[in-house]
Amino acid sequence: MSDQKIDMALAFLQSQPDSAAAVLEQQPAESAAEFLRKVPHYYAAPVLRRMLPKYIARVSEHLEPAVAAGFLSEMDTNFVVSILRLSDEDMKNSILELLPERTKLACKLLLRFSEELVGAWMATNIMTLPLDCTAQEACSRLASGQDFIDADAVHVVDREGKLQGVVAVTGLLRANPETPIVAIMRENPESISGRAALVSAADHPVWAHSDTVAVINRNQQIVGILRHVDLRRGLDKISNTIAGPSGTDPLLGILEVYGESLLALLGTVFDHGKARRPGATGPGATGPSATGPGAKRPGYKRPGAQRLATKRPQGDAR
Repeated sequence: MSDQKIDMALAFLQSQPDSAAAVLEQQPAESAAEFLRKVPHYYAAPVLRRMLPKYIARVSEHLEPAVAAGFLSEMDTNFVVSILRLSDEDMKNSILELLPERTKLACKLLLRFSEELVGAWMATNIMTLPLDCTAQEACSRLASGQDFIDADAVHVVDREGKLQGVVAVTGLLRANPETPIVAIMRENPESISGRAALVSAADHPVWAHSDTVAVINRNQQIVGILRHVDLRRGLDKISNTIAGPSGTDPLLGILEVYGESLLALLGTVFDHGKARRPGATGPGATGPSATGPGAKRPGYKRPGAQRLATKRPQGDAR
């Protein structure tokens, strides 16, 4: 393939990941897996995230567990769980053990719930505040928190983890630093059981004024929040109405040109990979360290694929 077509294909992956996902989903899962393994990770990961869960699960079966886990670790936990539910048991367990600890624990919790229940679709990486803190302490906790989902409000719990109230982030920022959290929180916030039916959650009155609701267990302890976007995603899933990628390029002429370059690149990479002896080691051998998650971008060149290994998105300075 000419340098110009490689440039076009990689530009397509970078600028049109939704359309690239749609093109790749028309290919056998084995071919797509080989393609994603060979293309630099920072091009491949955004495209994989745009694919449907069922297709990602099929693609993952043709990837090394470490490579698949690396891709999934960059996705939303609820989306990862959707993929794992569609994977065979051995692959699911292998990937789970290779995910980051926080993601692994969250996935295991969500997998305990049936897809028809609220608990299967809640977000567990949430920030909570203790009932006995001040506004200043609360702001410090929020500032130092990492890997928590963004929210306009934070739930307040007692020392047993039981839900006591909810406070708006803007209210915390405006409050006197020494103000007790109980003085500015709203008591008795809406909540829903993790074992409630997802269909019934759609009629909860909280959606009239909020995009999230606290999820509690049988002991009234908060275990996560249900976002309205995840509610809709779950209802679509259980009613089998999940649509294809929504961002397909409406300019079909552009899609056709870019799509042809992408398919040509896929064919070149896949043919190159099939020509190698399985299990080969040494120069030219393939493996999860080639371009998978964690691979160093500069300095690695594969025979016949130097252009792919050195291409980076615009602005990726290192």
